[in-house]
Amino acid sequence: MSPTFRNAHRLGMAGVALVAALLTAVLFWPILVNPNDYFFKDGGDALQSYFATAFYTMHDVGNRFTGMNYPYGEHFNYPNLQPLLATIMGFLQRHGVPTGRYTVAITNLLPLVSVAFTPVVMYAILRRTRLPVLYAAVLALLIGFMSPQILRLDGHISLSYACFVPLLWYCIIRMQEAPRQWRWYVLFGVGTLLMGGMMLYFLACGCFFLMGHIAVLAWQQPRMRPWLGRMVLAALLPLLLFRGYIWATDHVADRPPNPYGLTVYISNTQSVFTPVLGPLHDWWQAHWPSDEYNDEGFAYVGLVSTLTLAVSVVLGLVAVVRRRQWQRLWRPALPLHLRTGLWAASLLLLLAFGMPFKWEWFAWVTDHAGPVKQFRSLGRFAWPFYYVATTYTAYCLYRMWRYLRRQRVPALAWVGLPLLLFWATEAWLQVSTKADQVTVGTGASTFLDPATGVVSRLSWAGRQLSDFQAILPVPYYNMGTDKFDLSGSSNSIYQGDKAAATTGLPLLATYVSRASVGQAMQHIQLFSSDMVPKELLAHFPNDKPILLLVTPDYYTEAEQRLIKLGHLLVETPEASLYELPIAALAATALPRARILADSLLPTLPVRAGGLRATTPAGVLVQSFDQAPDRRGRLGAGAYYQAADGFSTLYDGPVPAPADTGRYEASVWMNGKSDYGYGNMQVKAYNAKGEATATVVDGRKATEVLGNWVRIIVPFRVTPEVVRIEVIYQNRDLLADDLLIRPVNTDVYYYVGTGSHRRLIKNTYPLTP
Repeated sequence: MSPTFRNAHRLGMAGVALVAALLTAVLFWPILVNPNDYFFKDGGDALQSYFATAFYTMHDVGNRFTGMNYPYGEHFNYPNLQPLLATIMGFLQRHGVPTGRYTVAITNLLPLVSVAFTPVVMYAILRRTRLPVLYAAVLALLIGFMSPQILRLDGHISLSYACFVPLLWYCIIRMQEAPRQWRWYVLFGVGTLLMGGMMLYFLACGCFFLMGHIAVLAWQQPRMRPWLGRMVLAALLPLLLFRGYIWATDHVADRPPNPYGLTVYISNTQSVFTPVLGPLHDWWQAHWPSDEYNDEGFAYVGLVSTLTLAVSVVLGLVAVVRRRQWQRLWRPALPLHLRTGLWAASLLLLLAFGMPFKWEWFAWVTDHAGPVKQFRSLGRFAWPFYYVATTYTAYCLYRMWRYLRRQRVPALAWVGLPLLLFWATEAWLQVSTKADQVTVGTGASTFLDPATGVVSRLSWAGRQLSDFQAILPVPYYNMGTDKFDLSGSSNSIYQGDKAAATTGLPLLATYVSRASVGQAMQHIQLFSSDMVPKELLAHFPNDKPILLLVTPDYYTEAEQRLIKLGHLLVETPEASLYELPIAALAATALPRARILADSLLPTLPVRAGGLRATTPAGVLVQSFDQAPDRRGRLGAGAYYQAADGFSTLYDGPVPAPADTGRYEASVWMNGKSDYGYGNMQVKAYNAKGEATATVVDGRKATEVLGNWVRIIVPFRVTPEVVRIEVIYQNRDLLADDLLIRPVNTDVYYYVGTGSHRRLIKNTYPLTP
């Protein structure tokens, strides 16, 4: 490289860096001026990222996060924080630098620095694609500011580092150019580990992208085969090291093996090739409406790139057919790294489209793709395609310009200028729309200010933080197992996060990806009826009361019952604080229920099946004792259906046709099955075969006893109803103890014999 060339290259890179910094400042100026006062978004995953990072920084150390899921806590890789960033901030916090107080500012600024740095990386890639300085500088800015990661600023903030994927691609490019130089393999491996420390998807995306290159090079470049072993090592070693680290440090054994979303959070042609945000998206939707946009799959390459790719495919096929040069289909005349990058990125794009997992005839592949299932948002693997496709477009436009100039048709040569202007307009509209969205959330400076929190007013009631062991927010939220989905409210999540972060008191709530199923069941059991002992209390380290933080919202019956157990301490417009004694949580109705049963049973006639009911109304209990599956709940048998679909638990007449009014159908399903909880339906048919259906989402259940979760469907029986059908939609369904009864009727019966004989009330054991 000559000194003149080197100086021009450096000048171009400096210019790109300067313009990128200026554009970032123009777009995000309010945040840059006061970064600690802006939420990219004051709810959802963005808020949890601020909270988890702040709590860990100020109150935790090592790989344990104690801010949620009390008393167990979590491995800090699973909450929505950035482990590497949180570790550095925590170290500084413990050495006198108040990083925790400025978590919002730090969390905001780092992605914006990445936004400004991305065009610099793209400039380096474009220059290695043999593009001139000025042209490469302009295209680097266009590609960088249209990055799909910028669209994640108000969602998963840890996914919004726009420079990460181009940096990894740059390392892969240099590996191909200088396969003997170990430094690029080492830089790639170290880079993926560090980026995985911010968000695991970057590690997976980089390693999968390199493996795609390995496959293409092995196929197309025989001369590279001696060096592919190094690439394999660079691709697999970071994945193996990370997996080994998790295996050695994460002691939770029951994380969900089949997290939701593998065939849902995917890309499609709309999210990659048509506008996804801003005025152009609105115009596109007005003319070609579609509801198939999924923000997890956003990797929009721009209409210019879409057009370029389409024209390239058509012209390539025509040329190949005419000249019969079939090898050109897979080896187009492109720079090596661009050709291999296109193939590798296209392979990842197919994965991002959900292939082959979304095809029913490949269900067996999905069933045995455990590690891939953990990366449930496959749409994120479309990111490399964006950078490769736009780089390819930049290369094609330049080559077209040069070709037309050589053909002495300068007027046609400049046809690319309107395309570039349109591309620039589209990029500006998209990034400015996102900038407008993230610069409206002011007021974040109070989030981590202890003086503004409702918990600071405990002194009004003569109490202090040390009197309590944890905070229980109501409305309650427990999300992350993909089995339960108790979403609380935006108020309770915000106030709960604020109280925990500023006080250090952990939350008896969970907003953690792939959380322990068993631990979640114990937490949710706190909201179960008083017929259920609360197993979690035995794991509390002391008998201090719980601080109940109640925000003004709608409450479920279970939440209202829990609030009534507490004693009001403080009431403010934002939230009220209650003292909830452990003894009040531990108390059950079982002793009273046994005494009542002893007095009632001699007076109740025995019905078929040994049932006794407190009213003459018809009831039905189906214990499935004779079912082939012997993993029963109270008896030996249980209903089991492995395949996904509708399972009929009951189909027949109303237990007593003369009875009308409010009924409920309930069933216990095994809460630790490999899949989610689906939904339960009751259909009531009249004589004409017409049906009314009542559907209950199993993820909203709060009745937990042992390993079983009770799903309850309330429904009404009218005089016209002649038949009812109870069905359950789920995969890997293990269900037992179906009960159909009027809500004003209690049902008693015995199970077992001899010393194992137990009295049951409404499918709850009254005796051990």
